[in-house]
Amino acid sequence: MNKLVFSSFLLFVFLSCSPKIIKKGGLAEDDNPSLFLKKAVLAPEWMEGKCQLQMESEDSNLSGQGIIRIRRDSAIWVSLRKLGFEVGRALILKDSFFYLNRLNNVFEAHPISFIKEKYQLPGDFLHLQALLLGNAPLDDISDFTVTNKESFEWQLQKSMDNGILSLGWDFNNKRISAIDWGQPSSNKYFKMKFGDYKALESKQQFSYFRDLNIQSAETGNLHVVLSFNQVQFNLPVSLRFDIPQRYSGSY
Repeated sequence: MNKLVFSSFLLFVFLSCSPKIIKKGGLAEDDNPSLFLKKAVLAPEWMEGKCQLQMESEDSNLSGQGIIRIRRDSAIWVSLRKLGFEVGRALILKDSFFYLNRLNNVFEAHPISFIKEKYQLPGDFLHLQALLLGNAPLDDISDFTVTNKESFEWQLQKSMDNGILSLGWDFNNKRISAIDWGQPSSNKYFKMKFGDYKALESKQQFSYFRDLNIQSAETGNLHVVLSFNQVQFNLPVSLRFDIPQRYSGSY
């Protein structure tokens, strides 16, 4: 179950007072999802975040501290700790996924498609990176349609992996408030809410709070709450991942 929870965790994201900018031959910038989503993308070369983590599943409850490190488009490094001791470490590359289970002295190595294939949920390295940074988990943001403009939180939708991806967009503050993906035919749902946004030196915003719910036959019902308490950007950090000789496992 620890591996399921850890993998799922990896699974280790407008009304304006100012005049609208009109692009020649196109929509107003604030009315065009591909423009305002692109403007909101956070893309640091490096990131390190320290956080509190709570995970609840149908048969276990876990809590601890996490450290998440990202080198853009290259690697995601995650360490989970309990009472000051590391209990798990993962390294995710574009084509591979490595995991150390400190409690059982076991390591695993899988292709990056492991999570998607085993738990039947959408995503790859770039999608996971986007969710951790608080971006829309998409390679192409040009096909969104706005389905609701009646409130300050717009709803944007597009098709993704045989399901529907919906984004909640805070029109006033120009940021994502929620990401939902659903495949009703197979009763699969992925829902993440964003909160506690704080301004960065770049004048962009970062969400320090994430609330994730996953439902599928493979994962059951899983609830993860992630609260960052310290985040730094664009400072190189170690992504060290050594496998002790006493650990069992195979590549």
